[in-house]
Amino acid sequence: MQLLVDVGNTNTVFGLWTKNDLKGKWRVSTKRLGTEDEIYIIVREFLDRYGHTLEELQDMCVASVVPSINNSFRYFGKKYIGIDPLFVSARDDLGVKWDVDFPPEIGADRVANVLGGKVYYGDNAIVIDIGTAITIDVLKEGAFLGGAILPGPPISMKALFSGTAKLPQVELYFVKDPIGRNTADNIRIGIVNATFFGLKNIVDSIKKRYSNEPVVIATGGYAKLFDINEGFFDTVDTELTLKGILEYCERVRRIEKGTSD
Repeated sequence: MQLLVDVGNTNTVFGLWTKNDLKGKWRVSTKRLGTEDEIYIIVREFLDRYGHTLEELQDMCVASVVPSINNSFRYFGKKYIGIDPLFVSARDDLGVKWDVDFPPEIGADRVANVLGGKVYYGDNAIVIDIGTAITIDVLKEGAFLGGAILPGPPISMKALFSGTAKLPQVELYFVKDPIGRNTADNIRIGIVNATFFGLKNIVDSIKKRYSNEPVVIATGGYAKLFDINEGFFDTVDTELTLKGILEYCERVRRIEKGTSD
């Protein structure tokens, strides 16, 4: 049984992989994960919810974009489950060519998304991860070519709300009419609609680099907000990052043991 952890700037997702299935996942605020003991309390409660214990964990793999918390996960792994956790990074032996200027700069979440995209959707895929930030990852013929990073809905909303005196925070969703007739819809068009059409324009431009149509996969906590039946996403896979973390874990452990795929 493997514990998979996707540490984001706002939220952290824990996944529990048993045999050939993701048995459960749990989303918590990253701010709650200050020390190894706080992580222990959260993980124990998570496992208990699904009828498992810490003693059953055989491995642990973490994709983190918050470096300040990484040591807490290391201490947790060694102290409570006797495991030195793996941390996802862009290695040369993963079966992906990292065809970018500086591979060490690639975020762990993006490495996981690329691996998950390759394994589950093939060598030609575009992964759009919509969270606090939005990342577009381009996989062509098995190589990661780079992509783009945009502000996500929470960042846009926070910037608008904190930088103005009268604009309110509103529930976000796509507005079909491009002309907002009230302040709330004006904000929704500016955040959701503008982001959607911006993403679509970028992805349409990227698709021109392919000889065959790539698969467009959406993932992340806000993916469904942009799934508005416009034929933009081929699929929404909210578990793709966890699947990629699992793939990283299994590939690296095999390499460590000196066994081939």
